[in-house]
Amino acid sequence: MRKKEIKRVSKLSKIFSKFLVCVVLVLVGLILLKSNPSLRNTVYKKVFQNNIGFAKINDLYEKYFGSSLPLKGNDSNLSLVSSNKLEYSDLEKYKDGVKLTVSKGYAVPVIRSGIVVFEGEKEGYGNTIIIEDSDGIEVWYIGLKEIKTEMYDYLKKGSIIGETSKEELILVFTKEGKNLDYNKYI
Repeated sequence: MRKKEIKRVSKLSKIFSKFLVCVVLVLVGLILLKSNPSLRNTVYKKVFQNNIGFAKINDLYEKYFGSSLPLKGNDSNLSLVSSNKLEYSDLEKYKDGVKLTVSKGYAVPVIRSGIVVFEGEKEGYGNTIIIEDSDGIEVWYIGLKEIKTEMYDYLKKGSIIGETSKEELILVFTKEGKNLDYNKYI
């Protein structure tokens, strides 16, 4: 055999051996899950019942590798930005959150940086956008008519997400399905 052929065979054998090791590890893991019900329940609970914090993953990625890869055009410099503070004249408790009195057509800024995890009609609330931050806190923005975001957009604090349809904006703060006190976040 020639030297090039030996190197090619050597590379293929390394790749094949790594593949076999992966297959063996997966099979051993499946056998352990099948034979141990408590381990299986723990794994299922961790994998299927917990939310994945995409905002936290994105923050870690940006911390160590810089900005994430653009999936759309490079128009990130064109996003609308406002002051980081909400401007409202009055607030009152509303269902699970707070109702703010704002001007009609108020451009709503993002309170906490995060990823859009829901956009649409929420039963009992209406048109809703939910943004999850890196701490797992979800902020529900309710009462928007014109939405300027899409699902899974990463939005920085102060970015404009839309305009209010009335002279009110409703906010709800939750973490792991439990409502949080809005006074800590407004």
